Amino acid sequence: MNSIVIDIAGEDAMAALGTDIAAVLQTGDRIGLVGDLGAGKTTLARAIVRAIAGDPALEVPSPTFTLVQPYEGGRVPIRHADLYRVADPAEADELGLGEPDAAELVEWPKAPLPITVAIAFGTDADEDETARRVTLTAPEAFAARFARRLALRAFVERAGWGAAARIPLKQDASTRNYERLYRDETSAVLMNAPAFTPAPDSYPARARLADGNNNAFLAVGALLRSRGLSAPAVLSADAGAGFLLLEDLGDGKIAEDGVPVAERYRLAADALAAFHQSPPPDPVPGPGGPHAPPRFDTTLAVLEVGLFPEWFLRTAPTDEYAALWRTALDGLWRGDDHLALRDYHSPNCLWLPAREGIAKIGIIDYQDAMIAPSAYDVVSLAQDARVRIPPALEADLVSRYLAGRPGLDVARWREAYHIVGAQRATRIAGVFRRLNDRDGKPHYLGYLPHVIDALRRNLTATPALAPLAAWFASNTEIMDAK
Repeated sequence: MNSIVIDIAGEDAMAALGTDIAAVLQTGDRIGLVGDLGAGKTTLARAIVRAIAGDPALEVPSPTFTLVQPYEGGRVPIRHADLYRVADPAEADELGLGEPDAAELVEWPKAPLPITVAIAFGTDADEDETARRVTLTAPEAFAARFARRLALRAFVERAGWGAAARIPLKQDASTRNYERLYRDETSAVLMNAPAFTPAPDSYPARARLADGNNNAFLAVGALLRSRGLSAPAVLSADAGAGFLLLEDLGDGKIAEDGVPVAERYRLAADALAAFHQSPPPDPVPGPGGPHAPPRFDTTLAVLEVGLFPEWFLRTAPTDEYAALWRTALDGLWRGDDHLALRDYHSPNCLWLPAREGIAKIGIIDYQDAMIAPSAYDVVSLAQDARVRIPPALEADLVSRYLAGRPGLDVARWREAYHIVGAQRATRIAGVFRRLNDRDGKPHYLGYLPHVIDALRRNLTATPALAPLAAWFASNTEIMDAK
């Protein structure tokens, strides 16, 4: 067990502590709140429940008489219990506590729980009646999460945002965590991305993702801004710890309610063409040293499309399947390689109406950028995996991009567009099924129909993909889909 001692000065500090505990609380965690009457157990529990619910005004009564009060609908389901009036420990067994379907906050527990928060009056430095010394004792995993949260709070304070209100932002498929900070009339985005090196045999390492590499994010962002594009400015950074305070580009999107706004998509195509007018420096300068983006090659591409049989078809990739992809990808035109941002689509392209020209397109989530055919990000945009792009708009976006890139070998570029498009749609179909089956995120299944439609259209768009089209026709039903 690990113990962490925190000195608290006043009710606001106790509420902030509750916010920090809430940020690392997971389903199944059980916390015993220990201390004398009036120490602040209910105040702390109330702050935790409100932070989990995302509602600072939520009514959270003391469960002194109800004994157990459940809360649903927040990030984590919670049971808040007060066992002060329970005289016989056996009575506690009849309250439904201890089930793994929720986190539990138990005041006056009748037996030790895995996590204990002990609240004592006063501190060594301050005997004021509002001062408290809190000792959190927990298993290593919880203690490590909580210690990181305290370090994050210290970073925010050093950056001058310690008094800011903090609201968690909705997570997508990312392993990083984000919060929006509000201070006076301004806001910022706090990015929590622990620095680490993935295991050599892990999927992130084999897929050449930038997991744990904050220098990649900082380097690519600086390059984008130097080209007149709107990547968030860095307000403060501790890249080693994985704490970044970023300019808030807002919530405007290039798609609204799942429908593409055509003029915004067109401007996003213009921004991409402008970015590709000159090659990126190799390597890309970064505050932690030069960053060498990985390359999109046949080995990487075949690894990625292996997700389709594994998760979509529930079978292992065959040698035939891999060989067909290698043949198609080995013939991929590499005469116009650029830095591909890898996920240049609706969730990561923001709309900034107050800016001018291509700066109206805000760009986020680019740390996985790689050297790839310039068609790669055009596919990401024009065949958006989360928004159905009408064929006429897709054709318009491709034409718009090509108009901004005079001198290209258009025939070879278009063939590359469809090869990369087929590869990308195949990978994404597997990823979306994995997000549902493994990670419990079923809403991704709603995107599959237009991803499969894009895959089918790409497979039939160029003779270079005819053997793969035949394989999909023989082994799946997607070629028959309407």
